[in-house]
Amino acid sequence: MDNITKNIKAGLENSQTSGFQVRNILFVSAPYHLPGLKVDIHPSPWEITHAVSMKEAADLLRKTAFDLLFIEIETLDDRTGITVQYLKSLCPGLRVIFLVQPGCCKVQPQVEDADHIFIWSRTPEIFHAMVRFMEDRRCQDTSRRAVLLVEDSREYASFFLPAIYKGIDAAFPGAKLVLARSHEAAMERFRELGSRLYCVLSDTRLPFQGKEAPEAGIDILSTIHREMPDLPIMLMSAESANKKMAQGISVPFLDKNCNQLDRDLHEFFCSLTADHPAQEKKTDPKDQYPVQTSPAGFTRIGRGSIGGKARGLAFLAQTLDRRPDLGTAYPEMAVNIPEALVFCTDIFDDFVRDNGLAKLTGRPLAELVQAFIDAPLPQEVIRHLETYLAANCAPLVVRSSSLLEDAVNHPCAGLHKTYMIPNNHADSDIRLSHLATAVKLVYASAYYKKAQAFVRSTTAPPFRDSMAVMIQKVAGSQYGDFFYPAISGTAHSLNFYPAANTKADEGVLNLALGLGRTLAQGEQSLRISPKHPQATPQFCGTRDFLEKTQNSFYALRMKGYPETLRFGICSNLERRDLAQALEEAPVKALTSTYVPVEDRIRDTWYCKGPKVLTFAQVLKYGTPPLTAQVNDIMTTLAHEAGGPIELEFTADLPEKSGEPWKISLLQVRPMFSPRDTSLITKKDLDEAVCVSTSALGNCTLDCIRDIVYVNPETFEGGKTSDMAQQISRINADLAKNNRRFLLAGPGRWGSSDPWLGIPVDWQQISGAGAIVEIRDGTIHADASKGSHFFNTITSQGVPYITVNPGNADHIDLEHLAGCRTVRDEGFIRHMRLKRPLLIKVDGKHSRSVIINSGKTDNHIHHE
Repeated sequence: MDNITKNIKAGLENSQTSGFQVRNILFVSAPYHLPGLKVDIHPSPWEITHAVSMKEAADLLRKTAFDLLFIEIETLDDRTGITVQYLKSLCPGLRVIFLVQPGCCKVQPQVEDADHIFIWSRTPEIFHAMVRFMEDRRCQDTSRRAVLLVEDSREYASFFLPAIYKGIDAAFPGAKLVLARSHEAAMERFRELGSRLYCVLSDTRLPFQGKEAPEAGIDILSTIHREMPDLPIMLMSAESANKKMAQGISVPFLDKNCNQLDRDLHEFFCSLTADHPAQEKKTDPKDQYPVQTSPAGFTRIGRGSIGGKARGLAFLAQTLDRRPDLGTAYPEMAVNIPEALVFCTDIFDDFVRDNGLAKLTGRPLAELVQAFIDAPLPQEVIRHLETYLAANCAPLVVRSSSLLEDAVNHPCAGLHKTYMIPNNHADSDIRLSHLATAVKLVYASAYYKKAQAFVRSTTAPPFRDSMAVMIQKVAGSQYGDFFYPAISGTAHSLNFYPAANTKADEGVLNLALGLGRTLAQGEQSLRISPKHPQATPQFCGTRDFLEKTQNSFYALRMKGYPETLRFGICSNLERRDLAQALEEAPVKALTSTYVPVEDRIRDTWYCKGPKVLTFAQVLKYGTPPLTAQVNDIMTTLAHEAGGPIELEFTADLPEKSGEPWKISLLQVRPMFSPRDTSLITKKDLDEAVCVSTSALGNCTLDCIRDIVYVNPETFEGGKTSDMAQQISRINADLAKNNRRFLLAGPGRWGSSDPWLGIPVDWQQISGAGAIVEIRDGTIHADASKGSHFFNTITSQGVPYITVNPGNADHIDLEHLAGCRTVRDEGFIRHMRLKRPLLIKVDGKHSRSVIINSGKTDNHIHHE
């Protein structure tokens, strides 16, 4: 029996001296989430069955008895008519817990029928605590002692649950936790438990007689203190002024705004442990972070969560295990998932706490980074790194895997850092230093201002993001002094900017030579449809290929690097010009040649002339059929996930002729599609000042108050170049104040032909938050799909809305003209609304509406 299993069994023995134990759990969630959950709680003392919908849950409950049902709130579907009460009727005695994502404010009415609602941070600690809490609730042992928590906030109750159980195990093994959410419930529990209470923790502001009472907690603790003066009690509050109230009744105070709430709770229970020295448990420091091979095939170290990015790997591994044909369908390619070593979130939490790093929140970046570099990692972690390096001398990548990373409802891709190291120094101590520094720098990125702002905007206190890290071998090969893959790529199973003759649900691929930083930074890459790999609509001719294709790439230097590496410069990567690598195998395989005398591009490297990165061997001739392979994997992953996904991959040349290309699947995550916010309702259509049935993009914007549009009354077809200059001046002024604007006008935006539209370049409209192309007959031209200008809009994520008046589409420029005129250039008018527009773009159905969210207030006089 391994140490983790022993610890789980020991914990169950401590928590369940007698009474009910959960054995069978039904878990309802999106299918993407289950593999990661299994890894996080492995080995599990429970039998867990998975369902992807309320309907499937009902079918399972008719056949099997379950003790506990977890339902992620995203799986609710009112159209089925299946309620919590109905599910309970199928299985007498069933207990139901609803799981709500951090920061989720909407709770549907039927959720209130659940036995409990908890904030689901996807950590093993909260999962174990929730199961244990439900066991405590069903325990019939009237002699069992307890700890009473009085807390009405779901967020804080969920946060406190695992921390208090940890305190119970240290101070009062075998005790149960009782939760009360109001003054009345707290007093009832106190009367019921009496001398069986070990301690009481209470919030200050609580419901009393159906209303919020600011001092209810004071009244509860005062009463308890009078009747049981020796019973340990503690007052808690997010209002620091209430500390004086705690002092008034001589009880400890827990400030909920503290950065180290779990530490303060731990200290409170440690003070109680002093009265029970024989019961205090000691953890063997050599077993603090145990090693375990997960069901997904990677190695995890620690007891915490593997984080969001690693959960994606678990989903990838499960899918390939279920569908082995995905890796064998094309013999020209061998598909793999790079092995990973995962340091779980508890290591990050201990590192930050033990080195006092949380106090650096908001400090200057250089100071923050240096403090993390200087802080020592736990010795056990260093030993694990040494063991790993002894068996691996290939280049390594250290990736973030935070709790919030790659979540469906609030993705945060790109917020945290990734570092690569050559891992080939002759001195093993220097190799260890490089790897340890990379780990600590990934940890530091969790405290960058951008990452902290994201957590604040998407969650609610006291939730704190935590960080696991993944260490993998870099996919690629060495060429001279550098290491890189032939191709890095991303695949999106939904394309919100489909070019001509393509469909949104066909997806889209982005390909680049070298390491994936080119794609992550939004630099020049090749965008194609996996169904039509030979079509490159963003290139209108030979000149576009010469000017607009990738001409530089990123690689990892393997020789001649400084001993301290260059962590601060491109995360140790170097940007190389294509011309520097013309003799290297990937460039030979993927480039074509421009022949000036013919003014054409030949699909071969082996002739004289400038080289152009076209990927022709792969895209035109299918050697190998990479797009077909990736499309099959992408489509399968989307089906298995129950929704659109994003996939990151690399393709590397075979080492020897006749061997297969190496396709490495690096990462998968649910593709963010804000269904609730971008869904267009009948009410939206009725109120909209603009309706389009041919819109590109996928978003909801509610921050644009400025409108820049071509005045139809003064429009002259021969003056579109003048219009472009007028727009440029307005754009420059708005950019000074960081004001995004809606741009609207006839014809093709960004056209190189001034008779087909307004010939602006991107710099002239860089502040546009959304663009409207009006096809009202003023200019006769096709839409901008496929132009390089359109490709820029795609990479920037700007919605492009085409209006065809006369069908279901319309735009009410006269209404917009009734708002305040800021500037009138003659051909171009700049208007400003008192309140922002609401712009919804449903990319899946290519629909869009623009709603004047403050119609009454926006009707003001011209200046």
